Amino acid sequence: MGEASSTRLSQSIQMYLVTIARLAENHQPLPLSQLAQELSISPISANEMCRKLQDEGLVVYRPYKGVSLTPEGEQRAYYVLRRHRLWEVFLVKQLGLDSIQAHDAACELEHTTPDLVADRLDTFLGHPTVNPDGLPIPEVGGVLPVQALHPLSAVGVGQNGHVVRCDVDDPAQSFLQAHGVRPGARFVLVASAGESLLVQVGSENVSLSRELADAIQVESENAGARGVTGSPSKPDPDRETASVSGT
Repeated sequence: MGEASSTRLSQSIQMYLVTIARLAENHQPLPLSQLAQELSISPISANEMCRKLQDEGLVVYRPYKGVSLTPEGEQRAYYVLRRHRLWEVFLVKQLGLDSIQAHDAACELEHTTPDLVADRLDTFLGHPTVNPDGLPIPEVGGVLPVQALHPLSAVGVGQNGHVVRCDVDDPAQSFLQAHGVRPGARFVLVASAGESLLVQVGSENVSLSRELADAIQVESENAGARGVTGSPSKPDPDRETASVSGT
């Protein structure tokens, strides 16, 4: 309980704040063209709303640079984003929706979820810290946890974690997707030797080159992340293995 309520904000304003929070990187201004494209509105409409939000102390708008959230704007955005990502976990874990379906449904549910329901949902799910895509779930009070990311190649043998981002080209991305190595996927490093790693994802062992593993950003289990799926079972080197080299 004790969250900063956003009930006084319209659904439209909440959508603007949450979208800025999701798309802005390293607190850099988000270009209005990108914001307008994400919300499927005209740049003129985005400009008008951002100026209004700036007058209300929720954003800082810099012409020709973009828009960023103020501390109050961040708190209001994370209040809604917390509900969004909790619903995503529930919809994927309990109802079997894929991440895209869960995101679309959560966009509707996030605006009408009172504090009590959000608290009970959090408890029911076991207090997850990441959504199905491995993105952090804001804490009560409107604080977004900082993820301790590092390359998969830096993980120790036997260590668990989840994938956050794959910075690879299309062919490598297709391979990784086909073998379950995607944002939010849980893994355990089975073995590491020379320029190759053996990673267990679900019931499959996947052999990766160290170069490819360098491009996969993960968060280790010891960072306290709790995601959607359960931990992989005990590593079994005899499982079917797929492999790919770096590109």
